[in-house]
Amino acid sequence: MSNQKKRQSDLDHSREYERSEHRVFPRGSEWFFSSREGDMGPFDTEGEAQEQLEAYVMLIDLKEENERPVTPDVD
Repeated sequence: MSNQKKRQSDLDHSREYERSEHRVFPRGSEWFFSSREGDMGPFDTEGEAQEQLEAYVMLIDLKEENERPVTPDVD
């Protein structure tokens, strides 16, 4: 199990989703990465797929940070 935080939208709270290099893979001469939403690509190189995976994860994390409900401070 990894130490990565889970998204609030995850229903399965019993296990963490592992982020690993195994999420980038070739299909023919093109490269893809896998996400919960499906396979993303194609990309020309493994490096490009890895960079896009990292950008995608950052974007999803940022989106979820902005979707967290704001609760007022109650004294």
